Amino acid sequence: LTRSVAATNGALPVNNFSDSNLVRPKNEYGGSSQSLGTFVTVDNGFSNQYEKWSMGLEPASGLQLAESPDLELEKNMGISNLYPPRAQIKRQKMIYHCKFGEFGVMEGQFTEPSGVAVNAQNDIIVADTNNHRIQVFDKEGRFKFQFGECGKRDGQLLYPNRVAVNRLTGDFIVTERSPTHQIQIYNQYGQFLRKFGANILQHPRGVCVDSKGRIIVIECKVMRVIIFDMFGNILQKFSCSRYLEFPNGVCTNHKQEILISDNRAHCIKVFNYDGQFVRQIGGEGITNYPIGVGINYAGDVVVADNHNNFNLTVFSQDGTMISALESKVKHAQCFDVALVEDGSVVLASKDYRLYLYRYQSSGTTTAGAATTGSPK
Repeated sequence: LTRSVAATNGALPVNNFSDSNLVRPKNEYGGSSQSLGTFVTVDNGFSNQYEKWSMGLEPASGLQLAESPDLELEKNMGISNLYPPRAQIKRQKMIYHCKFGEFGVMEGQFTEPSGVAVNAQNDIIVADTNNHRIQVFDKEGRFKFQFGECGKRDGQLLYPNRVAVNRLTGDFIVTERSPTHQIQIYNQYGQFLRKFGANILQHPRGVCVDSKGRIIVIECKVMRVIIFDMFGNILQKFSCSRYLEFPNGVCTNHKQEILISDNRAHCIKVFNYDGQFVRQIGGEGITNYPIGVGINYAGDVVVADNHNNFNLTVFSQDGTMISALESKVKHAQCFDVALVEDGSVVLASKDYRLYLYRYQSSGTTTAGAATTGSPK
């Protein structure tokens, strides 16, 4: 059961590539996008889409980069004054109420569970990267089905590293890392629909689908956001290199804002859909080395980090801290997180397991942190 996928199908070796080991290239420019106005779905494929690319210049600034109002906003926000000193933050302990998975290539086993998502039925979808497949489980961790196999043909996957769900259609959105750097779309039953993005994506890292069915992809190394419709047409793209250091997770809120977790800047950076920086949530000492961000059903921002323990910090949309929690047990490196409707969070861990924690947040009716029930 512990043979690598290369040994079982004779195809490709386990890919040990990790974006976290990459050094951010220095970029003289970077910045926010030029405004493109209202989103329009383009029906003619990728023609003329590259006209929408912003080289990071502020609108109407020409070639000279003046200090932008966004940077002034960031300076004047007084981020350090929003939160108490780290020593004064008492994190509530939480215990996982469910775990599943182990190393291997069979059903319910993983060789690298790099990405995780949750659909409208609260099924847990896992990107099993080095097994070149997606596995789907119910909310109790029971295996339901899988799709994908190693290869480049339609219906095959090559190192899928993140997964998201279109809650309007149930479709699965899968991003692949090197060497393909593309997006694949599968329906709710795991049947292949289409793939795109290989000619534009360079280092896809985080992915989500907003309430209108638009796919938001963040790229590490090149520090940019690309927004697609479900058919692969590019709706918008902008550079964030002036504001991000190592983006690794993304979600959207009801205000048409994009929230990006920045692992090296220890915070969440918020942008609008035109690429303009809006505000920061969290900061060093509060959200150290975040691994993901989500919006729960109360509308709060939930930030996960893996500094010392597995930590959850809950904020209001304006950045006010509501609660702070930490796991009772230490975890190996955490890959990704996803929120469940019942107030739980799913954690994908380097130890080939998925853990479910229940947390407390304002506006929820759940019993708070998972202090009841024993881990199984």
